[in-house]
Amino acid sequence: MSVQVASCTLQELLNTNQQVIPNTGIAGQLTIPEYQRPYVWREKQINRLLNDLIEYQTIKEDNKPMYYLGSIILHQDGNQLKIIDGQQRLTTSLLLQKIVDPHKKSGISYCSEKSIRNIQYNLSYLKSIQNKDVFDFRDSSVFEEIDFNTINVTLIVTDTEDLAYTFFETQNTGGVRLDGSDILKAHHLRAIPDKKNINYQARRWESIASSKVEYVVQLLTKVRFWDNRNWKRFPFYRDSSGIKNAIIDEYTLQTTNNDDVSYYYSAVKNESGRLLQMHESAYKQLKQPLANGNNTLDYINDYISLQNLLFGKVNDHRIDDAFYDFRDNVLHGENGTLFLKELFEIAMIAYVSRFGFFQLFEASLWLYRMIYSIRVSMGRNVREDSIFKFVYDQQFIDNILEVYTTTELFNYLKRFSYTLSTDYLETNSVKGKHIETLKSYFDKVENVEEYKKHPKSFDKHLMIAINDKIKTNAK
Repeated sequence: MSVQVASCTLQELLNTNQQVIPNTGIAGQLTIPEYQRPYVWREKQINRLLNDLIEYQTIKEDNKPMYYLGSIILHQDGNQLKIIDGQQRLTTSLLLQKIVDPHKKSGISYCSEKSIRNIQYNLSYLKSIQNKDVFDFRDSSVFEEIDFNTINVTLIVTDTEDLAYTFFETQNTGGVRLDGSDILKAHHLRAIPDKKNINYQARRWESIASSKVEYVVQLLTKVRFWDNRNWKRFPFYRDSSGIKNAIIDEYTLQTTNNDDVSYYYSAVKNESGRLLQMHESAYKQLKQPLANGNNTLDYINDYISLQNLLFGKVNDHRIDDAFYDFRDNVLHGENGTLFLKELFEIAMIAYVSRFGFFQLFEASLWLYRMIYSIRVSMGRNVREDSIFKFVYDQQFIDNILEVYTTTELFNYLKRFSYTLSTDYLETNSVKGKHIETLKSYFDKVENVEEYKKHPKSFDKHLMIAINDKIKTNAK
């Protein structure tokens, strides 16, 4: 078995059916094996490639490096070069070539009906861009400057199919896989022009455990997705690939090259005509647009720090000790509340981003009551889709971020009502253990047996207990 690794331009690769690629000895007809998955790229992936090419074209330097399209894995089978990895990029490149030179014929044949439909659709989409009908590309002239001789690819060519797939699997599943947060870090570090600043941001990022970075980035992405004006479904926790793609899309495709501008919540007080502006929170607005470079990195780092203040081992002087006591004694991911714990963290981060640490303890108790109502109003399990439905139906995140005062928010939280479900309410059940946790913290919460007889009294007792805790803490 043998393998050849070579570097060439995209133009040379697409011409390989006509001639030998210079300095390589590689030649053959590019083909797609029948068992390969179909061509599935759509607007999102095309937009990413076009934006990268536009950014590359804006670099006006002598001897600038070629644009790198990545590696292509091929199996040399006689006079055929079977594409094992790279079909999506190569097919899209052929479509771009068709726009630039309509008379150019593709060197690859397609049998899959799905591939053909997507090729037709994407060609129509690219023509719309060329005709200035797509808003995002209305001011660009990407097709006029595309030169496949300035695009570089790495070829990995094997003489057996098994070896080709060994390379493919190693490339895609072997070693330490990059998380979405790793990729967004690299994207934004590359956008910073100042080397000193790059080093500062890199050291700051690397001083935090990668698992913590990934966790907080996922929390922030959920907040940004869970906007009832433009709702986007966040992937389920088992869908690691979907989560990774969601993070990459949100923090690379959706970020801009605009100035480093951040948005804060402020209020202006009028004292006899003297206007006093007050920042209600020191934290950036969670749903604000983000720009490449420092802007996005600072945004993420600020909220990693906040999550650590609220739920890490830090005991900060700005935060009421009563909140820490509540967190340590009541908040956990046990007894069927793991997804609820995560939602509570999201809610508290959202609250602090809106109002700072003002009335934090009171906010935590009322937010806790509404969020954990899911645990006691359902049967045995709290599933992830139940969380998504709750947030959407209640416009939960929007109601935290879009109110004007804490009083308005607390009234919204107090008006929420629910009924205890007596299913699986035995003392040793997960729901029963959850109620026992509440009983150990709140004086006015009854035991499980009482709530079996009078399920409607549960929420009433909990609301009384919350009010008493708040009054006691205020003294």
